Amino acid sequence: TYIPANFDDAKEPQPVGGGRYNLQITEAVEVKSGANSKRPGSPQFRVSIGFPDEQNVPNMTQWISLPHEDDEAKSANFKLLLLKRFLVLFNIPVPRDGIDTDRLAMEMVGATANAEVNLSDPDDNGNVYNRLVVPRIREED
Repeated sequence: TYIPANFDDAKEPQPVGGGRYNLQITEAVEVKSGANSKRPGSPQFRVSIGFPDEQNVPNMTQWISLPHEDDEAKSANFKLLLLKRFLVLFNIPVPRDGIDTDRLAMEMVGATANAEVNLSDPDDNGNVYNRLVVPRIREED
């Protein structure tokens, strides 16, 4: 079998420069934190965020920790605040009386935002990644 292909067009995706971009959530999954985390096995969302207007840019991964029964009150509240900031940024309704993780994950997928993105420091292999900047919530009037 012969498959025509131009290997010159097959290039590694590259991060975009820092700035504001249109973004879209392409996947949201509840997972457990890994062995290297402060509390292995804690619940969190792994959210994949794409750049619909950009070519050959890898998706960003955003990790959002969820409150856990073993959390101290201050820690649980901070996790809720970070989740709320993310939901507000993407115009996703903020739950009022609890988190149905399956439902919230479904509501996230497809949500869009125009948001600030910056670049990470190079890792041990010299790779640089895009990172979402999640702003504080503006106080209501």
